[in-house]
Amino acid sequence: MPIQSRIRVPKAGELVAGRLRRQIILGELKEGEALPSETALMEHYGVSRPTLREAFRVLEAEGLISIHRGARGGARVHVPDVSTSAKYAGVMLQYRGTTLADVYQARSILESRAAGLLAARRTRTEIDALEEALAESREAAKDPPRFVHVDERFHLLVVELGGNETLALLVQMLYHIIATANATVTALDTHPPDKGLSLARRAHRMHEQLVSLVRDGDPAQAESLWRKHLDGIAKMLTEDMDVQTVLDLLS
Repeated sequence: MPIQSRIRVPKAGELVAGRLRRQIILGELKEGEALPSETALMEHYGVSRPTLREAFRVLEAEGLISIHRGARGGARVHVPDVSTSAKYAGVMLQYRGTTLADVYQARSILESRAAGLLAARRTRTEIDALEEALAESREAAKDPPRFVHVDERFHLLVVELGGNETLALLVQMLYHIIATANATVTALDTHPPDKGLSLARRAHRMHEQLVSLVRDGDPAQAESLWRKHLDGIAKMLTEDMDVQTVLDLLS
């Protein structure tokens, strides 16, 4: 009989962290809710204070709780946040020496696919949401600095409405990584006002074209248009950058 690998028995602190983590993920513990006192939790789980604090350290590192000191201190719950996942993914990318151009390419591939999914599954509710975002884009195109933020919201809405949660999470993580790498200052901010206005209006026209294709239910053209748009954005941004790798994620 072959010898099996040794089984690692989880530490008590890990088990307690696992139970609390499950309650947070399942929504049994809400955002901002205070956990019971250490004394109550120690009694409930039958563990010592050091073991409980080990569990707290695990959950705090995962961004699922925050510890506050003082008379009104204690542990408070935080629901899972995309920035936490993005931080770990960003560290891995930085370790691999990944270029920002590489990150933008991944965003282009994923986001354009989401646009195709949206055009294929469009509903009246989704089209209404796009129309509302398009109206905001139209107004913001007159003000390039404001348009930068409106444009990002429009892009993330397209991904969200695409209906694939995994795809949406990955794209959101990429946006966080780009922001952390200090790569969010676009040509709309750095170019002269006239050029910034021209770029904002051009981007808005792409928004209009995408909404039209979604409305018409044309997934192939929607995906192709959005890929072209995103590739153009990536080229413009990476050409204006001095930093070519995912840097400053740990500063």
